[in-house]
Amino acid sequence: MAEKNKYGLGRYVPSDVRRIVRQRCGFGCVICGLSLYDYEHFAPDFKDAKFHDPDGITLLCMQCNQKRNRKVLSVESVIRANENPKCLSQGFANEAFDFGSDPIEVQFAGVSFIECPTLIEVDGISVLSIKNPSLPNEPYLLSGRFCDDAGDATLKIEDNVWSVGADCWDVECEGATITIRKDLGKIVLELRSEPPHKLVVERLDMEFEGVYFKGNKEELKVSFDNKNWSTWSGCSMTNCTIGMSFRTA
Repeated sequence: MAEKNKYGLGRYVPSDVRRIVRQRCGFGCVICGLSLYDYEHFAPDFKDAKFHDPDGITLLCMQCNQKRNRKVLSVESVIRANENPKCLSQGFANEAFDFGSDPIEVQFAGVSFIECPTLIEVDGISVLSIKNPSLPNEPYLLSGRFCDDAGDATLKIEDNVWSVGADCWDVECEGATITIRKDLGKIVLELRSEPPHKLVVERLDMEFEGVYFKGNKEELKVSFDNKNWSTWSGCSMTNCTIGMSFRTA
């Protein structure tokens, strides 16, 4: 693929333009709603574009983009979908984690969990949980909920399928990393999957049912009042029915 088109325009789309496109499209493919996408010029095609116009760029997953490139998906269909993106009409974008039949390790900031049915709970409400395979060669199933620092939902996982609301301020998927921002420069969740058996929560700023969680790659901090914090770093929990349980009353 050529690095530049006939007008000297490079393939790299500036970050501010990418964000505008993501927000307009609801953070997923405008055709099918899947969250693994490419930024595609369609009005005009990249070969005829003189600059990166966000109004002429849309989000297409690899499958839908291949259909467009092979002329089995018309530009008219792309234009219609861009005007009424799937994610906005259904309210969310989604994709699936690829976990296998071996136990999943979840590194939740400074704490790692292996073979813990309930990783973290607050007042009996699960933040993250894992179900064993029901049949041989079937995958372990991860479920959970993430919120921002005000307790508003950001990302939901149900049996390995994750979804984000189209009303989020910004959701960016780059490779295996999902980054959710509440505002410019304010990351409330960053997680990375390592198929087929690991999920890493690299950054976190969350309030869940009255408990506050902050984390990075090295440590997890927890507070009941958003002022006084307890810190965990380099911890590992294995074969626990419940890894961490917090009570607000």
